Amino acid sequence: MERAEILAIISLLISVFLILRLISLQARVNELKFDIARLEGRPEAYPLSKQATAASASYVKPQYALELAPELEQRLHHLLMSGKKIEAIKELRDAAGLSLKAAKDYVDAMRNR
Repeated sequence: MERAEILAIISLLISVFLILRLISLQARVNELKFDIARLEGRPEAYPLSKQATAASASYVKPQYALELAPELEQRLHHLLMSGKKIEAIKELRDAAGLSLKAAKDYVDAMRNR
């Protein structure tokens, strides 16, 4: 092989590596944007499922800007008072379509109020 061909192959490999690294960094930036939105309590960090949207009233929790139906809110409080934190988290995840972390944070905030 000629020297020019070897340089072209090396350049191609470096380019592929850099593109893969760029994609990885972009994914990390998106994760950080989501984390910032969650920490700031913006609603886009907690998308509601279609069931929760249909069932919810105009009841808004200011800390997370999450709308929950009053019945669900009462059920979660009842579960927390009964010492069933994990079941409350599961129920919130099912009803609102939240991630495990988001549901746990929300239930912890309810518990601390």
